[in-house]
Amino acid sequence: MKIETTRFGSQEVEQDTILNFPNGLSNEAHLKNFKLFHKDEDASSDKAPVVFWLQSVEEPNIAYSIFDPSLANFYYNVSLPDEDYDLLKSQSAEDIAMMVIIKNNDTDNSLKKEGLTLVNANITEPLFINLQSLKGLQRSIKDLDYDIFLNVPVVENK
Repeated sequence: MKIETTRFGSQEVEQDTILNFPNGLSNEAHLKNFKLFHKDEDASSDKAPVVFWLQSVEEPNIAYSIFDPSLANFYYNVSLPDEDYDLLKSQSAEDIAMMVIIKNNDTDNSLKKEGLTLVNANITEPLFINLQSLKGLQRSIKDLDYDIFLNVPVVENK
């Protein structure tokens, strides 16, 4: 199937690679299907992608930048209820990737001049994704009331 994306233009994707969020996302509950993209790194590099884009299949203009918070040394101790494991079609926490949505904060241009930019990560509403079953969900964690800020390299579009 062909989908339109915010960052990669028109893309041909296989139906069996689409992530399904049966409950949608907290700010877009009507959107259920997403495709996970990442920028191809230098083929000679052995580094895994850091930032992924969770692109809505239903709404081409909606995509979220996401990443694994452990890459910023931020770790959760979260227990999901049994019904969430059922929804994710998982028997074990090891099957599930936890990601957070990030957004750029353009208030400090001096950081961009140094090749860095400030990003804000929404740690209070992480995403839980089973990459085997392609099921996902977003949960609000009420007892966290702060965001983390990270400096990451800016990738300039040329």
